[in-house]
Amino acid sequence: MHHGRDSEEAADLTPASWLKFGQRNILYIGFVALLVPLGMALDGRRPAGTQSLGGLAFALTLCAGVSVAFFVLNAGLVVVDLAKGRRIAKALIGCALPLVFGIGAMLVRRSVM
Repeated sequence: MHHGRDSEEAADLTPASWLKFGQRNILYIGFVALLVPLGMALDGRRPAGTQSLGGLAFALTLCAGVSVAFFVLNAGLVVVDLAKGRRIAKALIGCALPLVFGIGAMLVRRSVM
């Protein structure tokens, strides 16, 4: 009778690209993508011919706040990973994403206003 653990290991179903890009980076992209419908939902229904940018402005402000925090977190991780001799690719991607979305948000804001 066999009382030990089975030598079979559970198969890892996580795609390799997910691991290379980083889970927190993908979650950040998902969060930013959900801010557009949030801004539209906050504006609600309006009579024809009226325009309100309150919801979109709130979504862009929330995006800016979260992006600053995400950038600072990843910049700290770059320093820690450099000190420990680990790979810094995920943290560098995490530093670049808020900059890309910040520039994109500023372009959207200028085109809307």
